This record gives sequence, structure tokens and C-alpha cells, in this order.
Amino acid sequence: MDKMIEIAEFSYPADAQTLMALLRSEGIECYLRNELTTQIMAGYADVGGARLEILEKDLPRALEIMREGGYPLPMDAGKDYARKTRILDRWFPFLRGQRLEVRLLVCFAGIAVVLALAIYFISLIMSN
Repeated sequence: MDKMIEIAEFSYPADAQTLMALLRSEGIECYLRNELTTQIMAGYADVGGARLEILEKDLPRALEIMREGGYPLPMDAGKDYARKTRILDRWFPFLRGQRLEVRLLVCFAGIAVVLALAIYFISLIMSN
């Protein structure tokens, strides 16, 4: 089974529709991840936007189509993504290879546990 890879990121799902239509017209299957979450949470929380994904085997053709259409290529965004995840890899090396959402969820859960323990121990100290 081929791996899905992200080739573009959009603030609003509607912005992705032209690229999706272009890719599909060329026979490339694509999927828009975070489409509904971005629509529902727009204005309330930044969920990273809608992300256009394709099968890894279709990447060379998709890059060619994007280049011809004047779309930014994913290599530019890939460097930024790698920089964002480097910090999480340093603190949570056991999560390498996991999606960014999983990494962030574990990070926030860890912070919540540390805060809960701090509150518990402070309340023990204050009660004595």
C-alpha cells in the first residue's frame, strides 16, 4: 500500500479545490486532510489549515503539474515542517515517524500531567 504524502497546505479548504480539480483531471487521486476541522474551527483555533495529500507514487507527476500551474512546490514547505518537528523529536524521541498531530497530543498530555502533579503537591504542602 502506498504512503500518503502532503504536497500543499491551505488556510481555507476552498482554496485547495482548484489544485485538487487540476490533479484529479490528470488522474491523480488526492485527499484533503483537516477540511472539516478547518471549516469548523476557523477563527477559534489554528489547526494548521487544510492539507492536500496524494499517493507517494504520484508525486513526480503532481510536482510537474503544480510547477506548470504556478503552485508553490512542497519542497519549500517541507523544510519548515522539518524545523517545526525537530524540537518535538528532541523531547520525545520515541515519537519519531508519528504524524505531527500525534506528537502534539502527546506533548500536551505530558504538560497536563506535569501541571496536575504540581497542583497536587502544592496542595499537599499548603494543607500542612
